[in-house]
Amino acid sequence: MPSADMPNPDKPPLSQSESLLRLIADSVPALIAYYQTGTLKCQFANRRYAEYNGWTPQTILGKTVREAIGEPAWKVIEPQVKLVVAGETVKYVREQALPNGEQRVIEVNLIPHFDDRTQVGAFVLINDITAQWQAERAIRDSEERMRKLAEATTEGIVFHNQGVVTDANEAMQRMLGYSLDELVGRRILDFVPETWRQTVSDYMAGGREEPYEAAVMHRVGQVIPVEVVGKTLPFAGGTYRLAVLRDISARKAAQERIEFMALHDNLTQLPNRLYLMERLESILAMARRREATVATLFVDLDNFKLVNDTMGHHAGDVLLREVARRLKLAVREADVVARLGGDEFLIVLTDIANHDDAGVVAANLIEAVSVPVMIDGQAVSVSPSVGISVFPDDGETADDLIRRADAAMYRVKNCGRSNFQFFLPPGALPGSLGQVAPNTQR
Repeated sequence: MPSADMPNPDKPPLSQSESLLRLIADSVPALIAYYQTGTLKCQFANRRYAEYNGWTPQTILGKTVREAIGEPAWKVIEPQVKLVVAGETVKYVREQALPNGEQRVIEVNLIPHFDDRTQVGAFVLINDITAQWQAERAIRDSEERMRKLAEATTEGIVFHNQGVVTDANEAMQRMLGYSLDELVGRRILDFVPETWRQTVSDYMAGGREEPYEAAVMHRVGQVIPVEVVGKTLPFAGGTYRLAVLRDISARKAAQERIEFMALHDNLTQLPNRLYLMERLESILAMARRREATVATLFVDLDNFKLVNDTMGHHAGDVLLREVARRLKLAVREADVVARLGGDEFLIVLTDIANHDDAGVVAANLIEAVSVPVMIDGQAVSVSPSVGISVFPDDGETADDLIRRADAAMYRVKNCGRSNFQFFLPPGALPGSLGQVAPNTQR
């Protein structure tokens, strides 16, 4: 063990210690300085601290804090300096303008230094966090822009992680009828009708981003058709999903209205000839498989032209709408009532037991339609002539059945009107008209 008078080989000379301290201080990325408590003069500064304030490590020595950092910065930090002189550890973040005019953001730590309980100085440790601050500000600015955009749009925006809601804009809250607190933490699929859940689930699971149509459900049970666009966005080293929902109820209603108008008569709202032919072919295809019987009833109003000529087309339109209503009430839900045009209607009776069933319906139709209609205070009466054809006896196709029901209807016209008749094939002996009494149960 070396004696006190002998040099210790393990302890470098003072000049070497200072050089080592300087080397270490200049190597770290932080800004480091030490000030005396009483005079607030700089006793040490690493190269970064000195140059940051426009000095060298030599020229900054002996400068007071005020001199070292400049008057503008001193006015900002003077309250913090007073705190550290009073023995408190201080930490704060502030913006600073460098001598070259560049704006930086620094995190400052002021640490009091005590010697036998007496404060003799204070360490200054500064980290330049400009890059971190700028990145955080960019995120904040981006989030603020996103928030303002989300609030400004009328489209619903919802954020979710693995299908669990994390945020939603006001438009989304209004669309679903829930507050943000009620939405956050719940599954997206909780707000999707059962018939659409698989579609929505597959879209989310696949991370798809093309637009598609689905539906959501308001808390009162109303189903709202929506167009959805999903996006996968990076966040905190992972990803989350954003979905934009547009309420397309008006568009869907318009489409349905256009489709309805294409297949229905504008005046009576009954199926038109196009819809009738499609529906009748479908009914006949099912009847072939089930070996069922189907009847077609061709209905023509007697003396309808006289109503138009004497009372005007407005009265004729009122009469046609009322006749359409009565025809629908006289048949079953599964049967079809269509307007072919003018004062001609066609009724398809699905799955009847026999010819007599069709006759019963025809008799009831005649009775129902013949009841006078009050138009502009005047009782107006018309009666129908009804021709009947039956599948499969009178034809295999929709065209054949309609044509033969039409022929049977003209036979009624020629025999006095206001009655019904079944189709008679060529050479068949004509029978009497309307042999089945009305109001018989089918």
